[in-house]
Amino acid sequence: MRTLRKAFLAASLAATLSLASTTAWAQGFVPGAALVNPGLSGTTEYDGWVGLTSGNYSGYPGFPGTGSWFAPLAPNQTGSGSAGVFKVSDGSGGGPFPASGSMYFGSFSATINAYGGTLAVADSTPVTGVKNVVLQIQIGEAWTYDFFGRALPTLSYNGGTQALAATSSVVLDRYYNGTVEMPSGLEDVYINTYLIQWDLSSLPSVTSFSISFDGVEHAQLYALQLDQSDEYAPAEIPGLNANGSRSFVLRKSSVLGTQAKPAKDRKAYRGAGRTRQPVVTSKAVTQRTPGS
Repeated sequence: MRTLRKAFLAASLAATLSLASTTAWAQGFVPGAALVNPGLSGTTEYDGWVGLTSGNYSGYPGFPGTGSWFAPLAPNQTGSGSAGVFKVSDGSGGGPFPASGSMYFGSFSATINAYGGTLAVADSTPVTGVKNVVLQIQIGEAWTYDFFGRALPTLSYNGGTQALAATSSVVLDRYYNGTVEMPSGLEDVYINTYLIQWDLSSLPSVTSFSISFDGVEHAQLYALQLDQSDEYAPAEIPGLNANGSRSFVLRKSSVLGTQAKPAKDRKAYRGAGRTRQPVVTSKAVTQRTPGS
């Protein structure tokens, strides 16, 4: 009886978290809308994934997500190169898989901050002499966690396991997605958009690289963007403060209107004309470090 009750509660939890994602969509959430053009110079390459869903990527294992993938996820945005999203490993009770509304880190468990599996964004044919790599990740929290243990993605190169920490990172956007009961009481949960950058200019020739990250169980991955170039310079981040933090607004509810972003170098920026949501509140957010 206890086992059945636990399974029922976990299944109810998964349904509730899935409903939360649907609610965010209904309230005006647009996957990928918070991604920015990092303004890289030199020879550049771009790869984009928006809508990591079963509708866009069919044939992969369903809930709870265990099992191998038959192929990596190819980019689905115009102008993309040849990078892919790979499943590295399953989690404690399931694994990441394309669900109806997002890439979902599945599980029947109701454990907070449980390991949900590992994904990697990899490129075996990067820009020649690549020195600058920028990854943006839009991921929804489960019980206030998105990355397992709050550890940010790491980069390895040339088939190695170096797991290099990022040179810099910033939270570009936080989309309010409701509340959840925690041991400390009710807590807000968000869909976070990160920009994470690596300076590879001091390394020997990099002929391939892979960026891996661990999600928590029940996290939801909505979009990824990989930019790279053969010249290093800090990414151009709208609203970045002198101290390295970024002032931004927390957003929720219905669509307020549209705001076009300026065109940039080889492409009219992909975020142009996407919807923006009403202001809830604003605050400065400092760089997030692993384990914080």
